[in-house]
This record gives sequence, C-alpha cells and structure tokens, in this order.
Amino acid sequence: MKKIAALLLLLTTLPAWSQAWIRYAQTDSATLHFDSLRTRKMGDTAFVWDLHDLKTEAKDASGRAYRSVMHATEYQCRIRQRRVLSVLLHAGPMATGTAVEVVTAGEWEATPPDTLAGELFNHICE
Repeated sequence: MKKIAALLLLLTTLPAWSQAWIRYAQTDSATLHFDSLRTRKMGDTAFVWDLHDLKTEAKDASGRAYRSVMHATEYQCRIRQRRVLSVLLHAGPMATGTAVEVVTAGEWEATPPDTLAGELFNHICE
C-alpha cells in the first residue's frame, strides 16, 4: 500500500517541467536528466522521473512527433532492479508541450552498474 501511495504522490506532481532536472548522462541521441525534487526513497524502494531530452524529433507508432520522453521509474535498491511505471512523450524539449501518456507498468529488470540505468541507480539508491 505504501508503494501505491508513493506512486500516486509521484504522479500527482504534474505538470512535469521542473527547475530541478539534474543531468546524469549524455548519449549521441539524447541528454538524460532526473528530477531531484520529485525523487522519493522509502526504505529499499525509490521512485524517480527520468527525462530523456532528444536531440532530434522522433515519432511514436501513430505518427505523433515528440522531442522528450519522461519515465516514472521504481527502483528496488537492495536487489538492484528497476521497472518503468509510466512513459510520457512530450512534443517539446525538456518535457514541455503536449504530452501523450503510454502506461506500461513494465517488468522488473536488473540494473547493471555499467549502463545508463546503472548511472541513474547510483544517483537514486546510493
């Protein structure tokens, strides 16, 4: 029940744009940030908004253009796993513009230290 309450708290903090985006990685296609103000850690569980600010416009399956992607992600810190709870596609950079939600509630997956997900894990869980 605590996890559900935390998720609702995390999701009710929209609109997504925040002054507290912290850059944690850079790739050829995007700059990756997390929202330090809306990161929540309770015991071994952590919730975070992960923002991928794309360098060029992309299109979803229905042809809608987007420039940034936000993931609501849950981490199990002790066992080093994560799952994506929700994905928001934004028309503009840095989570601006019209958003389309893609509800995913994905499967748990390992978070190896030498990956981008591992980089975020280090900021959130340690």
